[in-house]
Amino acid sequence: MNRYSDMSNSAWELLLTDADEDFYKCFTVCYDDLYRLGLYLYKDGELVKESIQLLFIEVWKIRHKLSEVKNIKEYVLTIYKRILYKEKTGSVKHWSKIDMFDHDNTTSQYTMAHEELLILHQEEETMRMKLLRILPQLSDRQKELIRLRYFEEKNIDEIATLTSLTPRTIYNTLHNALGRLRELMNG
Repeated sequence: MNRYSDMSNSAWELLLTDADEDFYKCFTVCYDDLYRLGLYLYKDGELVKESIQLLFIEVWKIRHKLSEVKNIKEYVLTIYKRILYKEKTGSVKHWSKIDMFDHDNTTSQYTMAHEELLILHQEEETMRMKLLRILPQLSDRQKELIRLRYFEEKNIDEIATLTSLTPRTIYNTLHNALGRLRELMNG
């Protein structure tokens, strides 16, 4: 039995006990899987985190009615998808359109999304380590301008004010620095 199936059965049934500890345990057990599902659907981590919180607040409000639900997993996932959609669009008028999740192929898509996230994380980490190795090969001015522009997210005018350089000099230096970084990354 895979992890998703495990979550969909016993973990969601914890909501039916009406015990605070079981409710919290359900949240803890299901959070990662809900997070991966949300990222699969919308690719927005902050949206997903907020939506999971809203889901459990909503479920807490209706917990006394849950014993009447035939399929607790599908019921809660439907609420979750509605919340995700509402948070993303600011509207619930057309929530049925969010049924993008193919229930017949749930496990493979769900697992694939998790594996894709792991691969993406590994690739980003590899790129970050390579960048940290080659960054010292730039001039001090290039490193300073890269830091201000891309790490501190300053615009060209702010950088000009901070460094007393002209915007043209900043553009040229950044252009040369990025070209050098590309060279070093590919070389």
